Amino acid sequence: MRLPWPLLLGYAVVTNWFVTIPLALALAFSAWYGSPWIGGLRFVLIACAALLTLPFPAAGALHLYQSYDATKYWRTLETGETIADLPLPAGSKIQFADKAHSIVVLIELPQVTEILGMRLTGTLKPWKREGNDVTHWGGDLHGYQIIDGLPCKGGPYANDRFGGVLFDKAGTIHRFTLGAPHELLGLKLPDQTTIRRGNDMEPWSFLLSAREAYIPMLDTTAPVGVTLDVADDGRLVRISSGHGQTIVLRGVPLNSGSFEVRGGTVISQLAEPFALAGDMRPAGTWLRIDLDTGEMSVISE
Repeated sequence: MRLPWPLLLGYAVVTNWFVTIPLALALAFSAWYGSPWIGGLRFVLIACAALLTLPFPAAGALHLYQSYDATKYWRTLETGETIADLPLPAGSKIQFADKAHSIVVLIELPQVTEILGMRLTGTLKPWKREGNDVTHWGGDLHGYQIIDGLPCKGGPYANDRFGGVLFDKAGTIHRFTLGAPHELLGLKLPDQTTIRRGNDMEPWSFLLSAREAYIPMLDTTAPVGVTLDVADDGRLVRISSGHGQTIVLRGVPLNSGSFEVRGGTVISQLAEPFALAGDMRPAGTWLRIDLDTGEMSVISE
C-alpha cells in the first residue's frame, strides 16, 4: 500500500527533526529579519517554514490519541480476581489484544505473588494457547524454590523471553533451571542444568549449561553445553549440541552434534581422525558402537 505524498512528507519531516527544525527556524529568521530587497520572497520563506513545522503538532495529536486509545487495552485490578485461570492480586495490570478484553497479552504483577504454588514476580507472558485460551505461561520465580520436589533457580532465563520458568494452568512446570544438584530419571544432574519436561511424544531434555554430567548408560561424561534427551523410562535417546563438543566413548572421540542412541547401539560421527581396525578414519566418519560388546563398525565412507 502506497501512502499519499503529504503523509510521506510529514513522516520525513518529523523523523528528520534534527534537520527540519533548525531549517524552519533559519527560514523564519530570514523572513523576519531579512533585508528589504527580498520583497515577496519573504512570504515564500514563511510558507516553507510553516510547511516544515505543521507536521509536528499533527504528530503530537496523533501520539496523544494513540496513547489514549492504548489505555483501552489495559486493565488494572482494584481487587483480587481470577484472570485466564490465574488468581491475581489487586494492582495487577493486564494487557489485552482487543478492547473486549478477551485475549490476554501479558500480566504485570504488582509484587511477589504466590500463584499455583509458585512465588512469581514481574511479568507473566502466554507461552502456549488453544485458540484465545492460554494453556501455558512463562514467568520468573522469586528466588530459589522447591516445586514438586524439584529445586528450581529463581530469576529470568537468558535464552527465553518468556521467563525463567514455564508452567501450565495446573501448576506443572515444563521448563526450569536447577538451583541445586538433583537426580532425575537416573541421571545426577548438576545445578544450572536447564530442564524441559517430556511427554509421551517427546523426551525430556537436559541442557548442561555450566557443568558436565556423568552418564551411567555410556560410562562416560557429557561435557558442558550439550543437551541430553532422555525418555520417561530413563533411556538416553540422543545427545545434541550446536557447538559439536567431543564425547569420548570407549576411547573413541565422537561429535556431540550427531550422537544418537538406538537401543544398545550408539551412532555418531568421529570428532577427529581416529584409527579403527588399523585404518585411520577422518573426522566426520559415521560409526556404530555396540554398548554391550564394544564392537565398532563404519556405517559409511
